[in-house]
Amino acid sequence: MKCYMSAGKHGPDHKECAAMCLKGGSPMGILADDGKVYLLIAGKDEAPFEEAKNHGGETVTVTGTLSEKNGVQALIVSEVKVKK
Repeated sequence: MKCYMSAGKHGPDHKECAAMCLKGGSPMGILADDGKVYLLIAGKDEAPFEEAKNHGGETVTVTGTLSEKNGVQALIVSEVKVKK
């Protein structure tokens, strides 16, 4: 989220940096096809959220419950599928 929000960096060219940030505990988000950015958060089952951390900079499909509070849109992650 830091590099995207401050400098627009994302995607495969930013994969290595994303992995380091996620390993360090930085917030994680997803850039949707429509250009919107969603903060990703863990639900009761944290396994899908933890799986998402393995795919920073990749194209994936994330399924979950949308939550919006005071203008921040987040997705409570329930499933992650790698696009082929």
